[in-house]
Amino acid sequence: MKKVTFILLFGLFSSAMAQPCTYKDVLSKMTLFYDKTYPSKIDIQKADFSSVILNQSTDYLGAIGVHKKRLVVLISSAKRNPQNPLMYEIAGRTRVGKNVRQFKGSITLTQLISGKPEDTTIFCVEIICGIFSGKSEDASGELNTKNSGVQEEGVAVGDFILDEYEDLPATGVFKGKVLLWWFLSKKGKIEYNDGYLMADPYLNNAYIGTWTSKQTHKSQQVSWGHYRVPCAGDLDMGAGEFSPAPEYYKYGWDEYIQEIRKKYPDAYKD
Repeated sequence: MKKVTFILLFGLFSSAMAQPCTYKDVLSKMTLFYDKTYPSKIDIQKADFSSVILNQSTDYLGAIGVHKKRLVVLISSAKRNPQNPLMYEIAGRTRVGKNVRQFKGSITLTQLISGKPEDTTIFCVEIICGIFSGKSEDASGELNTKNSGVQEEGVAVGDFILDEYEDLPATGVFKGKVLLWWFLSKKGKIEYNDGYLMADPYLNNAYIGTWTSKQTHKSQQVSWGHYRVPCAGDLDMGAGEFSPAPEYYKYGWDEYIQEIRKKYPDAYKD
């Protein structure tokens, strides 16, 4: 009986371990910096996330399919829909290998999560990052930021759908979840949150979902983000920053290595 129970438990554990990465896994990593999370007090219909979505402070890192081919994504425009303030109409282009495709689509925000940073995170941000300073807690346990540049911070969750609309081969539709790390400035503006950039697991503007071919109707897992590839698995072997594993170089990541070497000649030396 004990042997049967062990086998059953082992099977359940193995099955759980084999589950594919989801946006919830990425969200858990993004909120590791917080002691607790809670629904934001910000009116999601009034807050404008256009500048966060359009942020181009760094290039996107992306992967597609079982071989985690390099996916290059550029979002060139993001405009809030005047009839639906939760929807943002976006456009841009993708590239896999030599195939460049234009896309247009939308992001619809569904949830705003706020977080209370851990004490160690506050220390890092105050001393190293230099953005959030003077944070303390009030009697309710929520952030008191009267002396800081931040009123509130957290992660926005949304749904995205992007259509590679050109009449070309190898086109498809991207669909999934997007996670945007934001903060509300003292001036009342939603800003891109890079206050945790010095931390190893930091990533932002994370897209996790599928790409479905218009020609074959088959779907592949896809993800892209700032500073890290969400759900990268064994693709990312970097500690302080993203670094593709050598076994994936042949899937377009050798080109990425060459690009980094041009910028930083001492990088990736054998």
